Amino acid sequence: MRVRVHASIANFGPGFDVFGVGVGAPYDELTFRESNEWEVRVNGFSVPSDGRNVAVVSAKALASLVGEELALKLELRKGVPPAGGLGSSGASSLAGALAAARTLGVEDERLILRAAMEGERHAAGSAHADNVVPAYYGDFTLITSTAPLQVMRVPVDFDVVIVLPHLKIPTRKAREVLPGSVPLDTAVRAISLASSLVLALREGDLPAVGRLLDDPVALPYRKRLMPWYDRVREAALEAGAYGLSVSGSGPAVFALGEDPEDIGEAVAGAFAEMGVASDVYVTRAGVGAVW
Repeated sequence: MRVRVHASIANFGPGFDVFGVGVGAPYDELTFRESNEWEVRVNGFSVPSDGRNVAVVSAKALASLVGEELALKLELRKGVPPAGGLGSSGASSLAGALAAARTLGVEDERLILRAAMEGERHAAGSAHADNVVPAYYGDFTLITSTAPLQVMRVPVDFDVVIVLPHLKIPTRKAREVLPGSVPLDTAVRAISLASSLVLALREGDLPAVGRLLDDPVALPYRKRLMPWYDRVREAALEAGAYGLSVSGSGPAVFALGEDPEDIGEAVAGAFAEMGVASDVYVTRAGVGAVW
């Protein structure tokens, strides 16, 4: 059997640890079957090929949640680059949970997502849901609670361009630079941007969505890990982007605009001028897991 889980854009501008959206590319694909013992093989990007692989962790977590014994032979085609800000660990975690769900006949979405969040806990130190939830549904998602997991969804279907520079920013490192609290005026601005962005998405007003992608909470601190950010954002806006922001904890960035191909080329060119190669994905927002 086989499942496919696509990349996701977490935070989506001002929605730190709350907003996310599923996108069509890149993606992980997991082929699996029942076995007498756990086994995992990996093709593509390098990730652990033993019990540390988050697909194994989350598959075991689901089996434990439903009180079943399980062993799977897994073959993971790893297409979502690790430490890129596109939900790499979330994609593999969800794939493992879905593999276990199909094998055991589990259809409870909350159990599947809880198991996938355990994979995220193993990878990043916290059971965050802002990648696995949008990767599962594909929609624009808002996580209102993680214990218990509560999610609101806005169906979306629009073009987005993602540019992934050949740099790495581990999620743990990106979280370490964040403060324990932010000033009141920063919190007020974040609330204003986030609520306005949700309304713009519901109305399908993509130019407004682009203008509202600013992140006053995390980005000012994370920019010390991304000295190139202002330059590539300027290049995107000059190429006609409505707005650009960081995907997850970076270094991937994403942008909306009438001509995503031109925007992607401009951003990749800005990276190239700084001696950094990059990959460009022009894809659709609103793509969920296939299982």
